[in-house]
Amino acid sequence: FTLTAVAGVLAWNAAPQGPARRWLLAAFAVNGMLNIAWSGLFFRLRRPDWALVEVAALWLSVALLMLAVGRHSGVGAALLVPYLLWVGLAGMLNWSIVRLNRPF
Repeated sequence: FTLTAVAGVLAWNAAPQGPARRWLLAAFAVNGMLNIAWSGLFFRLRRPDWALVEVAALWLSVALLMLAVGRHSGVGAALLVPYLLWVGLAGMLNWSIVRLNRPF
């Protein structure tokens, strides 16, 4: 989360006032909601099958976040690579749990 916050600050400071900054805020907001939603689906509702679908959306949102940040800060986009890898690993683990424990 620290690297994501630093990436956001770097992109925010480099982005011009106006639509570019609103786009960044929207990208970070959507990503944050998807991040929270995955935890809720997986742990709170105990629905790894639903979380598996959601983790795909989360991974895509991180990739899009990297593109949005990368328009303004290459370093910021690079700082998001570990997040993308982590969500990919979480997705693989999520898939294994679904495969080994179905049906839900």
